[in-house]
Amino acid sequence: MKIVLVRHGESEINKRCNEGEKIYCGAYNVQLTEEGRKSAEELKNNTYIKQIEKIYSSDLDRAVETAKLATGKNDVIKLPILRERSLGKFEGKIEESLEKEYPEYFTNPKLKNFRHDFVIKAPDGENYQEVSKRCSLFLKELDLESYSTIGIFSHGVFIRCMIYVLMGLEKELVNKLKVQNCEPIVLEGNQIGKFVLKSHKLEELLKRE
Repeated sequence: MKIVLVRHGESEINKRCNEGEKIYCGAYNVQLTEEGRKSAEELKNNTYIKQIEKIYSSDLDRAVETAKLATGKNDVIKLPILRERSLGKFEGKIEESLEKEYPEYFTNPKLKNFRHDFVIKAPDGENYQEVSKRCSLFLKELDLESYSTIGIFSHGVFIRCMIYVLMGLEKELVNKLKVQNCEPIVLEGNQIGKFVLKSHKLEELLKRE
């Protein structure tokens, strides 16, 4: 099976963060920006996108819209299991307010990595281990030995964890993977933990600034 992973286009919170605000998004439901829609539409001519036979997406708006714009199709299978890592009570909030309400998450060395850890997580949120479990549960429902190509339109942390599960990577590498908006990352294989990258070399995804 060939799996095409696509992170959604630029979202409204992505834009605000790029402009200097510190907002926690996670699975908070926000829309694409005009730039995000444009980037998604430009994927229509991408060779890997054209190969997709079945389209899966996180049920969050930014992923669904990216899937429809990129493929030009509406038959998108929307699944909550493909959502971004939840940040629980932190979602949609500005860091400054969270520092006052939950100071321990910004001062305690054991808690500070709540956004990118396999154990630590935000209050009522998820850690990387729990997201990876979602990835595995989704993959178990697929016929990995088929020769079909599927597209999964999702989110940055979810895609990192999906690559981790598909390739059987070391945990230390997961947070170093750089997943850009609207850039297809393609893997091929027939066994979880044994997939190989077809669109990139692993080193390319790890060395990005």
